[in-house]
Amino acid sequence: MLKTKKIFTRLFLSYALIIFISFTLFGLLFLGLFHINLFNEYEETYLHHYDQITTTFEASDQFHWSEAETSASLQPALSQKDISIFIFDSFGEIVFAPNRTVIQQNHIQQEWIQSATRGEMITEGGWTDGLLSYFIASPLPLQDNPNSSPLVMVMIFHDLDHEYRQMVFMILITFAIIIAVAGIFLWFISKKITAPLQEMNNTALQFAKGDFTKTVDIKTRDEMGQLGESFNYMARELNSLEETRKTFIANVSHDLRSPLTSIKGFLIALLDGTIPEKRREHYYLLMKDETERMIKLVNDTLDMTQLEAGQIKIAPTKYNLTKQLQMLVVKLEPHLDTKDINLQIIPDHQEFFVVADPDRIEQALINLLQNAIQISPDKSEIKVYLEKDVSHVHIKIQDQGEGIPKEQIEHIWKRFYKTDKARTNKTGIGIGLAIVKSIMNLHDTEITVSSIPGEGTTFAFSLPLSE
Repeated sequence: MLKTKKIFTRLFLSYALIIFISFTLFGLLFLGLFHINLFNEYEETYLHHYDQITTTFEASDQFHWSEAETSASLQPALSQKDISIFIFDSFGEIVFAPNRTVIQQNHIQQEWIQSATRGEMITEGGWTDGLLSYFIASPLPLQDNPNSSPLVMVMIFHDLDHEYRQMVFMILITFAIIIAVAGIFLWFISKKITAPLQEMNNTALQFAKGDFTKTVDIKTRDEMGQLGESFNYMARELNSLEETRKTFIANVSHDLRSPLTSIKGFLIALLDGTIPEKRREHYYLLMKDETERMIKLVNDTLDMTQLEAGQIKIAPTKYNLTKQLQMLVVKLEPHLDTKDINLQIIPDHQEFFVVADPDRIEQALINLLQNAIQISPDKSEIKVYLEKDVSHVHIKIQDQGEGIPKEQIEHIWKRFYKTDKARTNKTGIGIGLAIVKSIMNLHDTEITVSSIPGEGTTFAFSLPLSE
């Protein structure tokens, strides 16, 4: 593996190496095929000249040519460009030879002639006097006297290295042109492939600095484009988390500062004697309410964190839901009296036993009821309906508040979401309903909400009946 820090360099060199190896293999294969084809052509040439020389000998026997006449007739065939033909007798003595030849007689080995006299066709190749040559030898039987010793024809193809040099030169020229052209294409292709990765890297560095607004420009729909979409999705989620974090800090800071400021003011007034003795109990109760408010805020925050981390497990058990609701009415009585709100359980005389985690269901009911109290106008009613079917109890909590706009209903389950952005008539940091949703998910039940602006809101969920 090529070791380099940049993926562009690694990609470019890898592609170049693949092309180099592929073309090298192609060149070697091409040379091998060229070698086979060349030698096949040589053997065809040999057979052609073999037929010509055989025909010449037949004519010499028929017309009783002299040796000089036969030699003169053979010379055109014996001596050609890059080819030399020798005729030997069975004893290895030369009978006919070309007038001009590059390869000398002594380069022809006697064992080739001896093998050819036995009827074999001999082919050999090698370097002779710095020239790459190819030898072919076979017998030439005399037609008029079958019992006489055969002649041996030896054909020599010399200067083969010129053929190979020319072929290698052509391959190298082609290789150089292809590498140059492929290199240019590979450069731009590698740049195109790695450019989105470089952009993602720069974007990730911006993320590390806390800037989640930068996104990746997606130009393709392939795997790289899908990665870019995932990257942009991550950016949106990180930006949303960042906004949530800022909102959380702002809300918590505000909701903690308000009661702490009140408690501090009351304590200073109590210490310097501004508050008379008969009014001190009233301010003690106010400080107690503010302290409970802060404790609930901290507990809700911790519960939300544990629920999201999956650290809270429910322990379902059989218990009396009606009695639980009646006890909650008593606990919430001070809040109800403050706004003169009437909370009814319908029906309140029938007991319903369910299987659920009583502590977590109580936490969800408190959040829902406190939310209803906060948004309900003074001297209004909150009704809790209990309806039973074959296997479940359906709980509905209905208030007479301002209602929730339709476009905001799908967002109310999100952490820190507030329908009242001005924070008027509302306390808390907007995680009460998120906690309720998480608790219902743990119980494998769905909580729904229906609301009519100006008339009120109804939350509904179901719990399984106990056998």
